[in-house]
Amino acid sequence: MIGYLQGSGATVAEVDGRQQAVPMPAEYLLGPTQFPAGLFANDRHAELSAVIFSNACSISKLNRVAISGGGAPEGYRYTRLGHFFDRTPGALRGIPFCLDITGDEYRGLWPHGYEPWTAEIEVFHNPFARHPVSFDLLPEAQHWFEENGEWLCRSVYETSILWSQTLITDANKPAPALQDHLIAEDRVHFEAD
Repeated sequence: MIGYLQGSGATVAEVDGRQQAVPMPAEYLLGPTQFPAGLFANDRHAELSAVIFSNACSISKLNRVAISGGGAPEGYRYTRLGHFFDRTPGALRGIPFCLDITGDEYRGLWPHGYEPWTAEIEVFHNPFARHPVSFDLLPEAQHWFEENGEWLCRSVYETSILWSQTLITDANKPAPALQDHLIAEDRVHFEAD
């Protein structure tokens, strides 16, 4: 999404002996269509104020909101695993997690005490918009905007989730564990290299 809107992305490279993100400009999206990148790179699309995006509009989201709010049917275990957005400057990967959706630790991620509908809604603001979208229109969304030539992210929630999956298992089976998730993830990365 960011590559399409900004006309640039990032790749990981070794610079001065350490891994870091380096900018990677793009004129076209990957793939055979050669679709132009950079919808928000100049004023050609000033009539478009923002793009609202979510990778969490799913049946899993519908289940998690109710379950984290106390509506969990008996006999099942509800687990969400994935990666939190790491806001540490220079971070290259997310922070892995594996949490019980009915547990206090999971519910404590949000000030409401349960997963809100607005978690994982992202608003990408067009810096060239003729009619900018007010941040107050979607106050709990994560907002991406340009300031002094740099793209910044503002979120009302301390924790943002990059990606996740929701597992519903029998309550009498062992709970999914973060260590198992990390081993499987490493195996995927190793096989992809």
